[in-house]
Amino acid sequence: MVLDVDPPTPPDLTNRGVPNGAKTAEVMTSESDLRRAELEALLEDGAWTEAFHEWAEYTDLTEADFREIDSEGLFDELDFYWDPVEEALAFDIPDLPDAWTGRTVFASLVRTELTDLGHAVVEMLEDAYVEWGETEPADGVWSEEALGEEPPQRD
Repeated sequence: MVLDVDPPTPPDLTNRGVPNGAKTAEVMTSESDLRRAELEALLEDGAWTEAFHEWAEYTDLTEADFREIDSEGLFDELDFYWDPVEEALAFDIPDLPDAWTGRTVFASLVRTELTDLGHAVVEMLEDAYVEWGETEPADGVWSEEALGEEPPQRD
């Protein structure tokens, strides 16, 4: 099923704490080690929209499901970050609203679809927006030179 909706705005990754599932505390020297500001800029530069459209081609969500998830702000609560322990991009999906507790099938579908969207975004970032080299660019900063002038266009 193709979900024919406009992508929501990319998640605001700033002002978030240490990710729930990450074991980053031992190796982090500051919150900037998570590279959220750089990732947010890449999402705003097109990675979010491209990944969303790719995900929307295969999602099992209906437009009504999408609207309900969007109205709860769950797309904005997706969290993307650099995991310095794994030396890889990672993401967390948000907790679902308590009101959905009795809606087991729907809640399961939403968790699955948010996870699939998270994977699509990470894959898009890795494939078209970030040049990894060994683990990160030699100068330790993602830059236009490391990323290229423009990301490759996807068909």
